[in-house]
Amino acid sequence: MATPLPNQTTPIGDSMGRFLREAQASGRNLKSPAGRVLGRQFIFDTDKLVAATTYSTPERHRIVDQLRLGLVNFYVHLERKKSMYGFDPVRALDLLGSSMESITDAEFHQSITQMIPRTRDRHLWFYGRIPLGKSAVLPFTIERCWDGENVQYVVTKIASGPTANQLRVGALVTHWNSIPIERYVRLNANIFDGGNEAASLARSLAFLTYRSLSRFSSPLEEWVDLRFLLEGATYEERFTWVGFEATPPMTPSIGRNLTGFGGDLELLHMQHARRVRFAPASFDRSFDTPLAPIEPGVPQIFGSYTVKNIDGTAVDFFDYGSIMTEHGTFGYVRLFSFNVSGVDDLVNAFIPVLFQIPRNGLIIDMRGNSGGYIAAGERLLQLFTPQRVTPTRFEFRVTPAIRAMANATDEFQTWRPSIEEAFTSGEPYSQGYPMEGTDDDANQVGQKYFGPVVLISDALAFSTADIFAAGFIDHGIGRLLCTDENMAAAGGNNLKLWDHVRLLNPDFQLDPSFKATLDVRVISQEIVDAFNREGVSLSDGASLSAAQQEYDGLVWRVQDGTLTHTLRYLPWAKNGLYVYFYQSRGGLEDMPTDVVFGLTLRRCVRVRKNEGKLLEDLGIQPDVVYRMTFRDITDKNQDLNTRASLELSRMPVYNLDINVVPNDDGYTLVCRTLHITSLEVYAGQCHITGGPVSDDTSTELTVPLGLGKIEVRGLSNDTIVARAIISLLAL
Repeated sequence: MATPLPNQTTPIGDSMGRFLREAQASGRNLKSPAGRVLGRQFIFDTDKLVAATTYSTPERHRIVDQLRLGLVNFYVHLERKKSMYGFDPVRALDLLGSSMESITDAEFHQSITQMIPRTRDRHLWFYGRIPLGKSAVLPFTIERCWDGENVQYVVTKIASGPTANQLRVGALVTHWNSIPIERYVRLNANIFDGGNEAASLARSLAFLTYRSLSRFSSPLEEWVDLRFLLEGATYEERFTWVGFEATPPMTPSIGRNLTGFGGDLELLHMQHARRVRFAPASFDRSFDTPLAPIEPGVPQIFGSYTVKNIDGTAVDFFDYGSIMTEHGTFGYVRLFSFNVSGVDDLVNAFIPVLFQIPRNGLIIDMRGNSGGYIAAGERLLQLFTPQRVTPTRFEFRVTPAIRAMANATDEFQTWRPSIEEAFTSGEPYSQGYPMEGTDDDANQVGQKYFGPVVLISDALAFSTADIFAAGFIDHGIGRLLCTDENMAAAGGNNLKLWDHVRLLNPDFQLDPSFKATLDVRVISQEIVDAFNREGVSLSDGASLSAAQQEYDGLVWRVQDGTLTHTLRYLPWAKNGLYVYFYQSRGGLEDMPTDVVFGLTLRRCVRVRKNEGKLLEDLGIQPDVVYRMTFRDITDKNQDLNTRASLELSRMPVYNLDINVVPNDDGYTLVCRTLHITSLEVYAGQCHITGGPVSDDTSTELTVPLGLGKIEVRGLSNDTIVARAIISLLAL
């Protein structure tokens, strides 16, 4: 048995008084090879940490009241979750309310953080007083693989520095604190909120050596005794939990699209923390260096789609390149996130990439994708299918509060008539509509890649990733290979912050012309009269702050004694100028400082061959359930990539390459095809031209002047197998 190791690291600074000042004094920075500070590591004192986590009695009441209000009035899955899992979170809050003044701060925090996961909805989250990003970590990661029918748990990463005596990458873990590791992972899954068993187990393992303190509080044990096998010998070592804080994940804002998000902040922070601790050199990487030598089954990366932050750090959304296996050479994309700023950002980034990679087949690997902008993810689907894409539909649970919110701004105007009708008829849910825009908006550029596609996913890939995979299946785009029995099964659209719920529920509107007086920091008599009409009087001593930019608009604060009212100018919303009382007539208030609450606002309903099926809890049915091998988790996923390429080699390959040449009478389409027997050209529903084609020669088709956009359909035995949309106005 190896000698237990002493603590190797020291505390980090944050904003929590004495505990954090001591952490700053003794913490050490974690840096990239180029010297960029990425995070800090510290030895935390559990007693001091608990003492720093405080909730006053009024704050406790406000937290419980707002959680209850959110669940009852806005949470779309409330009745479904109660029925499926036999747990009523509203009743649990009522019971907590009767005792919360007599329990400690730690017990209050723990009561909330344990209650929320029991709904089994990862979109429903609560982060307590410990600032988001603070965590407890162990200096290694453990992943799961199979040896035949036997499950193995393998150490796959070890932090740099003197962190272990005998532990090495490749060690087979057998016990965690004397509990068989398989049993412990299943027990640990009970504290996680996966929508199915596969998701709960995947999260249990992913967060086994990383615990968010704001989400789960500190680990119950101060150290972990790990028993493992290495080169035929059995060892046991002790590892002490240490504190860790990374710089915030450098993810761009999703802009005004407050309501179109589907993602997992907790997973995003965990993945960023892993990158800081185990791959700091990745923050300095550049694609100006020569390509690495080709290894069978290992992607050769040509480049990456990144967005630069103001500090110069690049946010990676996907890598692209090629991959060679015994089954051929194919295109490869590693898709990390959908959390872009603009709805067409990913589509516009993907299009040029698809012409730089092999055209005979593509692997898209989105394992662990943390989600993001739902409509941006769905708009990618059109690039890979000759079919017209139907975006998934989203529905509200109909309540008086939802009805009032839909009428308050234009953000949900598409749903407004359906909500009114359902409110009258007693239907529990509204009709479903695309998350953003129309079906036409999801089909503006059409197919750009004509080869077969295999999508790789897992039970960590979340929300927008679930929705993307569902659309991939429902439109029959290609084969889905999943390394777990299911994906995360997160079928909804979540508001990340309770502040966003408040933003979408103003108390009343002001005449937009009143903005002129606000711009010069004057509370006009017209504004005072408007407050009076709404039942709130402003005193002569009320003052107005200077305008600040927020949510693609402006915000002013009216301070009247101890009360603070908010005025917002939101040019993208109905009428534009809104008033928010310190407490809304519906009881809405801001959460206390450093407390974060988010919930699922709309549920996702699938389309096409799974028409009407819910995604939440049920998830997807993959074409192939793949079991990761030891070589996969320790040596660049070579077996996984080879299996995916085998699927590609069994799928038909098509290609449609069109060069448009202007002439005096119109345009000549010079077409080269693969495995296509005929072409048809349409302008809207009007047939323009067409004819047979062959693989060996190019075919010329003539279209007249005066057409704005045309659609070229490639057919194989009367079945449309390729479709290209061409804008002639851009030529």
